[in-house]
Amino acid sequence: MFGSDTEGVRIELRGLTKQYPGQDAPAVDDVNLDIPAGELVVFVGPSGCGKTTTMKMINRLVEPTSGEIRIGGKDILSLHPDELRRHIGYAIQQVGLFPHMTIGQNIGLVPKLLGWPAARTAARVEELLSLVNLEPSLFHDRYPRQLSGGQQQRVGVARALAADPPVMLMDEPFGATDPITREHLQKEFVKLQRQLRKTIIFVTHDFEEAIKLGDRIAVLKERSHIAQYDTPANILAQPADAYVAGFIGEDATLKRLALLRVEDLPCAGPPNGAGLPPVVAGTSLREALDVMIAHGTDRCSTPSGVLTYAALCEAMRSGPGAVPQEEVVAGDR
Repeated sequence: MFGSDTEGVRIELRGLTKQYPGQDAPAVDDVNLDIPAGELVVFVGPSGCGKTTTMKMINRLVEPTSGEIRIGGKDILSLHPDELRRHIGYAIQQVGLFPHMTIGQNIGLVPKLLGWPAARTAARVEELLSLVNLEPSLFHDRYPRQLSGGQQQRVGVARALAADPPVMLMDEPFGATDPITREHLQKEFVKLQRQLRKTIIFVTHDFEEAIKLGDRIAVLKERSHIAQYDTPANILAQPADAYVAGFIGEDATLKRLALLRVEDLPCAGPPNGAGLPPVVAGTSLREALDVMIAHGTDRCSTPSGVLTYAALCEAMRSGPGAVPQEEVVAGDR
């Protein structure tokens, strides 16, 4: 439908406005935004700023009052809303699984509506359950009430991916889970997006979540006015104004550590330093700092060498790839 069966496609919003009857001011006012193909863009802002309304106009759960929406170059306002939604994945905080359907039936619903052969749908359901780390033989025939909150959220993501859509819309999909489950789901979703490269719009009010997940972040004010639209690193380094700085908070340096991973630094020397707490290559530098503090040390071992506290500090001053080799050592000094 959008020029690609599975790969992410570009989304363009032009003059997008929503005026509800009887309201003096529009809920969304003249939004202009380009979302690159294959990127995850996070809408972040306070409650009531219009971020969810803006997102819902993209799959026409909310009809725009005026403006233009193009997906893969196609004007979606010319399409039938039901047909459009079958080609856009949608995941929400409440999950919205049908309680009378099994997990397999929930995931296979959209492919069935699209007329996929039964064998193709069954294979896709099995593939997606494995992709979200739910063993098909254990979960396929269960009902939603038999799953934990975190497991239901995974099924919600799997269902949104069922027809392999190029575009996914996600409205605080992990917001109803406990902090530990939420962090786990965020990490899994980042890994998943690296594989799939869908074009994703993700709505949240949590700036930390936006930093963890987003290729770009749109910081929204009231009526979805865009205060800043940039990469997480650029927003943290150069907030556009006091409003954006308020979202970041006073711990911008720690938040920047969350953007870099151990594998981004040129660790030298023999791997897995003896007697030091270990971290894996994909660990964020913020998590590595937590490990150092928890173990009362200024270094930890990695698969390629030893990471030091001094290297973390240098990474914040110079960025990834600019850490002097003498700051990342093997063994004790």
